[in-house]
Amino acid sequence: MSAPVTILAPFTGRVVAFADLPDPVFAQGIMGDGVALDPEEVASVTALAPCDGSVAKVFPGGHGIAIESSAGPILLHLGLDTVALKGVGLKALVGDGDQIVAGQPLVELAASSIRAGGTSLFTPIVAIEGQRVEHLAAAGTQVRAGDPLMVVHPS
Repeated sequence: MSAPVTILAPFTGRVVAFADLPDPVFAQGIMGDGVALDPEEVASVTALAPCDGSVAKVFPGGHGIAIESSAGPILLHLGLDTVALKGVGLKALVGDGDQIVAGQPLVELAASSIRAGGTSLFTPIVAIEGQRVEHLAAAGTQVRAGDPLMVVHPS
């Protein structure tokens, strides 16, 4: 059954509008609408599930997780060029097919070492099936892990 889903902040950080991301695929909304977070400056970050659902796919190395929610698929993409890290500094805590609940730890990031290598930790959270997104947190705002970021309405 399709139902709107409130997407929660996977970690504490600053809300970033897609248009302000230095990656054209996300900045132009090619993947879909959503919001990005810049994690706080801490040594280690644990990304929490932004909603209930099931893990459709953990991307190689743990840089991204596709979640099947009641409003359709949601992509949590940890950092912008983190695919190039080939899993270094990332540790997935879930696997394909796992049932997850909002707030459950999904991926551990060695944030300080990833940043030290020059990789951006801007984390887009995207409704990847053209769902309508209602933004709740304004760009530039500080949010805490678990704060509501947006509502995704099924397409």
